[in-house]
Amino acid sequence: MAKDFMYSSLYKDLTKVVQLRFDEISKQHKELFDNIFYKQYFNWDTPSIGLNFEEMKGIYNVSVVAATIGDRSKEPVIGTESPAVIAQKVLHHAITKSMTSETYRRILMLQTYNRIIDKSAMDDLINIMWGDVTTVVNAVEARLDVIAMQALSNEGVATIDDASNPEGGVRTTVDFGMPEKNKFTADTAWTAENKDTIDVFETINELVEKASDRVVLTKILADRRLVSYVCQCAEVKKAIWGSDKSSSMVTLPLLNQYMESMGLPTFEVVRREVRILNQGKETWYRPWNPNNLVFIPDGKLGVIKNAYADAELKPEPQVAYSKYNRILVSQWGVGETQDSNGVEFTKAQVYALPVITEIDGIYSMNTQA
Repeated sequence: MAKDFMYSSLYKDLTKVVQLRFDEISKQHKELFDNIFYKQYFNWDTPSIGLNFEEMKGIYNVSVVAATIGDRSKEPVIGTESPAVIAQKVLHHAITKSMTSETYRRILMLQTYNRIIDKSAMDDLINIMWGDVTTVVNAVEARLDVIAMQALSNEGVATIDDASNPEGGVRTTVDFGMPEKNKFTADTAWTAENKDTIDVFETINELVEKASDRVVLTKILADRRLVSYVCQCAEVKKAIWGSDKSSSMVTLPLLNQYMESMGLPTFEVVRREVRILNQGKETWYRPWNPNNLVFIPDGKLGVIKNAYADAELKPEPQVAYSKYNRILVSQWGVGETQDSNGVEFTKAQVYALPVITEIDGIYSMNTQA
């Protein structure tokens, strides 16, 4: 596994700061970045050496009824139920950031000042290094979010294609097998033309009723624009404010208060936008399907299956390693001996795949008919 500390050619033992900061964040149960979606609903699993895995799906079947027997009778013996298994392979997610020549020279100047003057030069050095580390770790976190959010909002299916992964070589579809009975479509499309006539509560209640014998649904994950649409529907305003005040505005807290009073799951707005790079060009990308409502039960929805990176199994000399959760950060430099100009690299990588184990207890509704 990864050695405790190696030192990059430029930062030397300052690279210790990276792991110390990661450890302090974990100790205080904080997150390095805000707005990371997958951490709300997925736990990291124990890492493996192999890349293939099998994970059991949660069972939401009706319970088997025990036999009622006489005092001298023997109870029947039932066989062990075989739960469905998700068989997949973890995917390799990685990104490297190189340092510009200007930044490289600035660091050399700061190191010179640090030998002579004060702590401020040291702080500047650490901030430059930490900025590169957080950039690459955030990029890997964003990739895990894209997969998890795609799968949840697209009836259990995530697609890695030209749009979401233009610079990567992987093209694949990951299907977690949402049962067909968990997929619903609104009878009438939720469009601007129909907001004065559709009955949102009736549609939602119908889905919740059909699921109630198998699972208790507590949340509805939805795009902000879809929640805003619900708040503007005439039937929603009337139900919350009454006929005499039906023109009054409905806010999300008011909507959820009403949902709770009716024994319905509450809305939670999903917000996430990432940047996709393609040969230097940048495109904004939203992984959540804005047309679908996703009904979920309490608790975690799955695990992040993961495997050790090659560098954890066989660390290289002259590379500084640190870890944030299961994301491995590497820092190293190259120069003339590698037939290169002097440049420093910071890399984050992980072999991982968010796996929705509770897919049988998740329901989806397409609002666009």
